[in-house]
Amino acid sequence: MLELILYAFLAVQIGICFYLLLPFLFVLTSSLMPVSSEDAALASGAVPSETPGSSSGETGIACVITAYKEKEFAFLLVDSLLKQSYSNYRIFLVADRCEAEENDPFNDKLSIIYPEKPLDSKVSSLRMAMSQIDADKLPYTLVFDPDNLAHPEYLAELNAALLKGYKAVQTRRTAKNLNTNMACIDAAGEHYYHITQRLAPFRLGSSATIAGSGMAIETSLYSRLLDETQQSFAEGEVIVAEDKILQNHLVMMNFIIAYAPNAILYDEKVVSAAQVQRQRTRWINSWFGYFKEALALAVFGVKKLSSNALLFGLMISTPPLFLLLLAGAFLALLSWFLTPAFAPYMSASVIVFGLTFMLSLYMAQADRRIWKALFSVPLFISRQLLAMLNIKKANTSFMETTHEKRLTIEEVMADIGVFKRVKS
Repeated sequence: MLELILYAFLAVQIGICFYLLLPFLFVLTSSLMPVSSEDAALASGAVPSETPGSSSGETGIACVITAYKEKEFAFLLVDSLLKQSYSNYRIFLVADRCEAEENDPFNDKLSIIYPEKPLDSKVSSLRMAMSQIDADKLPYTLVFDPDNLAHPEYLAELNAALLKGYKAVQTRRTAKNLNTNMACIDAAGEHYYHITQRLAPFRLGSSATIAGSGMAIETSLYSRLLDETQQSFAEGEVIVAEDKILQNHLVMMNFIIAYAPNAILYDEKVVSAAQVQRQRTRWINSWFGYFKEALALAVFGVKKLSSNALLFGLMISTPPLFLLLLAGAFLALLSWFLTPAFAPYMSASVIVFGLTFMLSLYMAQADRRIWKALFSVPLFISRQLLAMLNIKKANTSFMETTHEKRLTIEEVMADIGVFKRVKS
């Protein structure tokens, strides 16, 4: 019996070691053997676009903003979009649980939609906006959260990827605020995922993960997938992590989700430990909820000989950062007593994981404030452990994140600075 337990313990160690080393392997191989974005596009069946919806070299883009109770933040995003160097786009703002006011902004490019009845659902808000979009004139739909802000060259950089014919493109999200240690740690995680789950996989010819905002998808395809998602849930049921459902569907349809690392979208980061706990409750719940689907996607990749599905399935099945780090450290410690022969490998995997995290911050050009805030990681992790106690609540509650930083795009760019261009 004891021998069986030790074998089971060893199997768990090997599994955690694999996930600890996977980010490093992605970064290393993508640096040594990158696949060109053009070849990746052809592999997924993409056809270079002849600028649909335009004769000026600009693809028509529908910018959809889903605002829940906080339309004032969305107006700052609208302002940043209206300052784009790009011209062929329209903005659709769905203001759920908001009232129309006389001082609402007015512009020919802007449509503000006030639902007659509360929607209380991001998917429902998206579907309402989609019903007003002409796919012939605006063949791509770009989704935003209300707290986002777009760099002036954001749409122009995105257009460069759209013209290669991809059905879906994720842009780069980065922090718009680094005003607290919690915000800096949150921003560090964004940098880590930028390198390990978006840039590196895309360079290997696989797909970048969808971040929930800043993703552009072919309008007709997106509308159909949203309808299918809504129909798969009971009326009134909370739809958890619609972005994970969407990305899995896209990869199973053999589409590569491209990554546009130079299309910069600023995103508000949590500023307090309480916000960390509330936000991560939703995120952790979504990982547990879709872990089986992620592994199934990897198996699907093996059966269909699809490296895109295999690599993507393995990547999205990776446990959240804090769980992976804690599990690795705990198992490394126990291994010296229970499986001493494997202990050096377990401990080395934890060290490699830590070094990969640091490397990702360096590669992502992390701000000095982020490096200085790393000592707050234990507090950040402790709040995520508390969040695990409330994950069932995320299945019955919308659990929206409240926002605090009302900043203009000019203020953010002056504070955060400019990133060096990244080769995708």
